[in-house]
Amino acid sequence: MNIKIALFAPRTIVSNYWNGFRKYYFTPFQFFTIASLSLLINYFFFNNFLGLSLTVNISSHLAILALNIVLLTLFSALVYIKFKKNIFEHLILNIYNVSLWTILFVPISIVLSLVFENTDMARFFFIPFHLLILIWNSRSFELSKLKRFLFVVLNLSLFYGTLLFLIYYSNL
Repeated sequence: MNIKIALFAPRTIVSNYWNGFRKYYFTPFQFFTIASLSLLINYFFFNNFLGLSLTVNISSHLAILALNIVLLTLFSALVYIKFKKNIFEHLILNIYNVSLWTILFVPISIVLSLVFENTDMARFFFIPFHLLILIWNSRSFELSKLKRFLFVVLNLSLFYGTLLFLIYYSNL
């Protein structure tokens, strides 16, 4: 029920949490725990998530989940600054959304790993994964369609620009 509400009415679950109505839905920590367990299941079957191979250990899967939440929280706070939400409210928003889409994409990752031996095709799914997170983040705010589109594009550009920057400078 909670995943259905988070999927079809993201503003409801997030704004209720922001406004103190916390008994009715899973907390962000519960969503994060379910996402972590989903990644754990994925780890036991395949050592990659959407084609991103991690050879270190299970903690690296959780590190990727946490890195996504942290980066998306920072960019969300920057892009949606006019809505006067503090960093913790953006953190709640991103824990819900990153966890939701991780839970939904783990089965996709498993199927892709079964179908394709080469992980290049699976890596393509990182863009829709992040795009859906950013669209759902934007649905938590009152925006026109044009502003929603622009905010999602700006957020996506900031996120992937930062990732490319980090990858480039970590390889030097």
